[in-house]
This record gives sequence, structure tokens and C-alpha cells, in this order.
Amino acid sequence: MMQKFNLEQQATLLFEENEIPLNKKEWDALTELLSKSEYEHIIGGDANESHSVWVSRYINDVEIPEALNDFSESVEAIVMSSKMRSFYRQFTGTDNLCLRRCQANRLQKGDYIGVHKDQDSSPDYFATIVFHFSNEYSGGYFQSGEKMLDDQKQYKPSAHMALVNNCSVPHQVTKVESGERLTLACFLSTSFAANIHTPAAFKTNS
Repeated sequence: MMQKFNLEQQATLLFEENEIPLNKKEWDALTELLSKSEYEHIIGGDANESHSVWVSRYINDVEIPEALNDFSESVEAIVMSSKMRSFYRQFTGTDNLCLRRCQANRLQKGDYIGVHKDQDSSPDYFATIVFHFSNEYSGGYFQSGEKMLDDQKQYKPSAHMALVNNCSVPHQVTKVESGERLTLACFLSTSFAANIHTPAAFKTNS
């Protein structure tokens, strides 16, 4: 699949379920992995931004990309299969990609993800693809751009859709008003090198 999108010109992309080469078995497997995972309540990100989000990490690159738990390999096998790498080529221009970071984000009533740029955590992050797993929630809109305004275009993907964002562009998720918003965020890069940035420690509400 050739490159169709330029994230420098169009920073946020939305893909419908029928455009994503995951089959029902794979969606179900990811859903089960996310449901079995352990989550911690994060109130501050590694770029010193404020959040209230429940996070389960599978891969992180504080130094080099590494698996963090027993589910990491299973998640990576699905999201970085050859057909998915081909799919990512549409907006990365290559299928030679490194999954530098991968985590599930669970937001319940009152939770949000504060304004941040993914490249503040690692300048090697190029594109983040966020797979969505829930419909039954209100609020929780994804907003992207230099100015976070109420009248700015905002996104609320349905379950089994995916949103892609340019990692150099600021974004946030507004407060969830009811229900639960569950996603899997995969940070893609063309670099397999060690992280040249030293991210701050996450702040947890423990």
C-alpha cells in the first residue's frame, strides 16, 4: 500500500473499521488483552503535562524500546503484523517501522488527557495510531492543533475505528462525562535507536 497521506499537511486522520486490516478475531484478542491488563492512575505525563487517565503499558522507550509485561508480545504481534505495517505505510511512507511505545488508556467520568506533544517524550516519535474499543461514553473528544478551542474540529471515533496523529502536533482528550473510553495507542517511528531524550517520571495517584 503506497503512501496516500502527508501528516505534515493533514495532522489527524480517521480510519473506519473496514479500512483497517484487523479481522474480528484480532479485534477480539486485543479487547481481551486490554481487559486483562493492570492499570495505574496517571496524573502527570512524562513531559510534565497534567492528566487523569488509567494506563497499562506494554512497550516503552525510556531508554530503548522494551516489552514491559506478559501481554506485550501478543499486542505487538497483532498491531505490527506485516499487513498492519503495510497499512501504516499510507501515512508513514515505509513499513520499516519501530513500535517505540504502546499503551492502553482507560478514561472514566472526570478523566482526561491534558494538552501535550508526543515528541516531547521522544523526538523520534513520528505518528501515533490510536485504536478505539468503546462507544458507550460521553465527552472524551480528541482535539488536535496549536489552539485548543471549543469550536475547533474534534473527533470521537467509534469502536473498531482508528485515529492517527502527527506526533509533533499538540493534542488533548477532553473530560469524559459518563461511561468509559478505552483505547490502545501505538507510537510509530522510523528510528530503532535509543531514546535521545530523557523523559520525566510519570506521576501516579497511588
